[in-house]
Amino acid sequence: MVGKKTAYFLVVPTVIVLVLIVIFPMFYSITVSLLSFDIRIPHHPFAGLKNFIGILSDSKFYHAALVTGIMMVAELVIEFILGLGIALLLMQIPLSRKIYQPILLIPMMVMPVVVGYVGRLLFEVRSGPVNYFLNVFGIESLQWHASAHLALITVLILRIWRWTPFVMATLLAGLLSLPVEPYESVQVDGANARQTFFYITLPMLKPVITLVIIMRALEILQAFDIIYVLTMGGPGISTMPLSLYTYLTGFRYWDIGQASAAAWLIMIPLSILVTFFVKLMEKGEEIEEKN
Repeated sequence: MVGKKTAYFLVVPTVIVLVLIVIFPMFYSITVSLLSFDIRIPHHPFAGLKNFIGILSDSKFYHAALVTGIMMVAELVIEFILGLGIALLLMQIPLSRKIYQPILLIPMMVMPVVVGYVGRLLFEVRSGPVNYFLNVFGIESLQWHASAHLALITVLILRIWRWTPFVMATLLAGLLSLPVEPYESVQVDGANARQTFFYITLPMLKPVITLVIIMRALEILQAFDIIYVLTMGGPGISTMPLSLYTYLTGFRYWDIGQASAAAWLIMIPLSILVTFFVKLMEKGEEIEEKN
C-alpha cells in the first residue's frame, strides 16, 4: 500500500504538468481553430471549418510549404554529408579530436538571433565582406538576402553553418559507440575501406542517422528566428516557411483562428514524417535481430 502511495505521489505531479503545458494548450488550440478568433475583437463566434478552408485556399500557404520542403531537403542532405564527412575525419585523428571538436561546435552555440544579424552584416549588398571578396576576385556583388532568387540560399547558408556541427557531433558519438568486432572480421575477410563503410558502418549507424533526421526535420519545420531577423520572410514571400507564415497570420494580421488552423495543418505532415522514420528505425532493428 505504501508503495502505491509513493508511486502516485511521484506520478501525479508529472501528469499535472503534462496536462497544463501539453494537453490543455492542444485542446485549446483546436477550439480556437474552430472560432473566428480575431485578437482585437472581444467576441469570437463559431466558424467551423472556415479557418481550415481559408488556409487551404491561400496560395501563400502552399508557397510556404514549398519553401519549407526546399529547406527540409537541402538542409538534411547537405548537413548529413558535411556532418558525416567531418565526423569520419575526426575519427582518423583521435589525439587531436579533443581540440578540434569543441572549436567545430562553436556555431551551434551562437544564438540564432545573433546568427541572423551577423548574416545581415556579412551579406550586406554594398559593404559586406562577402561581396568585398567577390569583387577582389573580379566577381560582381550579389544581392544575397535582398534578392528574391538568392535570399533563400542565404538563409540556407547560415542555417547549414549553424546546424552542421550538431549533425557532426551526433554522428561522431554514434561512430565512437560502434563495436570493433565487425571491423576486425571484415579486415580478416579482406574488405576494402569502401565496402567496410557501406556494409558495416552505415548499417550499424542507421539508428543514429534516423534520430538525426527526425530531430533536424522537427527543427526545420519550426525554423523561424534566423529567417525573421534576416529577411522577415522576404523579399516578398520568397523565404517564408510555414512557421513564419503561421506567426504572421496570428500576430501581424491578428487572425488567431486561422493561425491555429495552420498550426494543425502543419502538425499532420509532421506526425506522418516522425511516424515514418520511427517505423523505419524499428524495421531496421527487427532485421538486425533476425540476422
